[in-house]
Amino acid sequence: MRVITALLLATTALCAASPALAQDTQSPDTSEDVGIGADIVVTAERREGSLQKTPISITALDETSLANLQVTRTADLQRFTPSLNVAQGTVDPTTLTIFMRGAGQNAGTWVGYESAVGLYIDELYFASLTGANLDLADLERVEVLRGPQGTLYGRNTLTGAIKYVTKKPAANPFGNFEAEYGRFNMVRLKGTVSTPISDDWAILASGNYYRRDGYFNAPALNRDDYGLLKEYGARAAIKYIGSGPFGLTASAFYSNAKNDGSIGLATNATTLAPAASDPYTYLSPVDGYGDAETYGGDLVLSYDIGGSATVKSITGIVHTTEAFLADTSAGRPTNTVNGPYLLGFDRLESTAARTQFSQELQLLGDTLDDRLHYIGGLYVFRETGFQDRTDYLLSIYDLLPQHVEMKTTSYAAYGQLTYDLTPELSAIAGLRYTHEEKSVFGRQQSNLTTVLADRTYGAIDAKRTAKSWTPKFGLNWQATPNVLLYGSVSRGFQAGGFNYLALVSPTNYMRGFDPQTVWAYEVGLKTQFLNRKGRFNLALYRNDFDDIQTNVVINGSALTQNAGTARVEGVEVETSYNPTPGLTIFGTLTYGDDKYLNLNPASSAAAANAKHLPNVPHWQYSFGFNGTIPSETLGDLLLGADYSFMGGKYLGGNNAPITFMPSYELVNAHVGWAPPGLDNFEARFSVSNLLKEKYYVYGNVLGAFGLRSPGEPRTWKISLRYSY
Repeated sequence: MRVITALLLATTALCAASPALAQDTQSPDTSEDVGIGADIVVTAERREGSLQKTPISITALDETSLANLQVTRTADLQRFTPSLNVAQGTVDPTTLTIFMRGAGQNAGTWVGYESAVGLYIDELYFASLTGANLDLADLERVEVLRGPQGTLYGRNTLTGAIKYVTKKPAANPFGNFEAEYGRFNMVRLKGTVSTPISDDWAILASGNYYRRDGYFNAPALNRDDYGLLKEYGARAAIKYIGSGPFGLTASAFYSNAKNDGSIGLATNATTLAPAASDPYTYLSPVDGYGDAETYGGDLVLSYDIGGSATVKSITGIVHTTEAFLADTSAGRPTNTVNGPYLLGFDRLESTAARTQFSQELQLLGDTLDDRLHYIGGLYVFRETGFQDRTDYLLSIYDLLPQHVEMKTTSYAAYGQLTYDLTPELSAIAGLRYTHEEKSVFGRQQSNLTTVLADRTYGAIDAKRTAKSWTPKFGLNWQATPNVLLYGSVSRGFQAGGFNYLALVSPTNYMRGFDPQTVWAYEVGLKTQFLNRKGRFNLALYRNDFDDIQTNVVINGSALTQNAGTARVEGVEVETSYNPTPGLTIFGTLTYGDDKYLNLNPASSAAAANAKHLPNVPHWQYSFGFNGTIPSETLGDLLLGADYSFMGGKYLGGNNAPITFMPSYELVNAHVGWAPPGLDNFEARFSVSNLLKEKYYVYGNVLGAFGLRSPGEPRTWKISLRYSY
């Protein structure tokens, strides 16, 4: 019924828009298009290229698309990106859980854990998932690369990468400003300005602020607005814009996020009976908090050495701190319906910090009469960090404080060649070698005993080393100027690690988990038709995983295990059509089939006879439209609506019932006005979750008590935007 309603909404809006729709961008047959469906410039192969001529499965959303689709956070990307599943973390809303094509990480809050989907801001890799779900600001576009990217991008791009491309200083001054107000007293302010300061240099500065009251009722805390989010940040950049072979871009950034921590509804892990009828109910007496701070910078130097060759140096540093307090099962009521309320399972408090440094040297260019395109490089990565943690179990028992220190060192060398066999046919061959070493040192309580006097510390001291070769081979056929066929075979690798959430057994730290690998096979088609007004991209893939890493909960300890071998196969479609210069109709479709092939008998997945990998819904799709009705006297009317469907999926590797998230569907819409005589100004009214869908985005259990976190209710906002 919801699907039918969404179709009727979209059809009605399209009919009302009429064939006179126009858009304040250039015609679809130019290279200047913006918005979803445009053939924009991407850097997926570490050099600039057309989206439609890059032989990789890519979803690319520019600034116009991000605004029209109401993509304001990284987690919003999953609505329009095939095979991508993103949710906020367990105990901190700024932490991300990211999965793509069968692999990901559920424990990003804990120091030392890393994602199987790489995160990049421009060319700087971010190892930490903490703070990654912040408000998106100052972006030129977002690129989501699907499939292993280990040859060119390196560590922890086992099944893909998300790349945020920021605005850069330019010779011509520009500025963008936005102010929003919405439901739950939401306020968002964003601004970017850039100006040249001489003939050779330009600078850029940007800032953002976001605040929103919560939408949870917390009776034990006597609050009906629990779930506060508050974020702010800034970025500054300088770029050399002079002539000559030299290039320089440097930037520094800062962000801070505060919130009320992990929030959800207490749920019986066996019967799945909720402790309250309204999913937006938080029963715990714990007044939680979260505080994440990230700052750092990067320096990119380049020099054209002649012969179409360029040397590039990429240096970056990132520091992240995090503190939080959470009741990991959201509390539970006593025998009386209305309280008093008790701690559900674990009053968990933590402070952590991690610092990463990376250095990359590249050589890229073209030779042999521009028939051979090459890129190669060396990469060094080093990260150190610590985490302190205290647990108070079942309102009766304090564990001794835990302290963990970690260090990761990674070295890599890589190269990739693309040779044009004919003007239409090219072959790709690439290889990367990676050597990683991880170590952990610390202490925690050696066993769980009810006698406080018997508590003793156990030592944590372990090291793991991993080496891997990750090749890629491919063929690309540009059959016509508007039809690209490609095929590839590639290998992905992610190092192992340590179980930082082994609650009461230091030996689990020593065991840790081994690396996981994947052989990925893909064939794809990218087409444009009807004078480039239409676009249809298709990808068929198969991922064969070995020693796949899955997150499970065993006796109150959240562990990562190597479950065995697994296979994920899928079909991905992205399409768009511009019937008139002012209307874009778009859609995406994903079908995925997943299964364990040979389970490790010692794994929790084998013990539970699990059938499905985490975060692989069978169906995932979206469709919508964006357009403008022009009027010289009244101004332009902006219209847009979209529908997205997320199929049911398990979050846990052992398929525990509470980790199953039922399917849900969302409808968003906006209407706006660009007044006459005011260039580059517009006002919008937008609604998210128009049909008030109640759905869950997270579920887990520790011990006998479970938690489920709902998605956002219906929200609205008024936006004012101006640019020059």
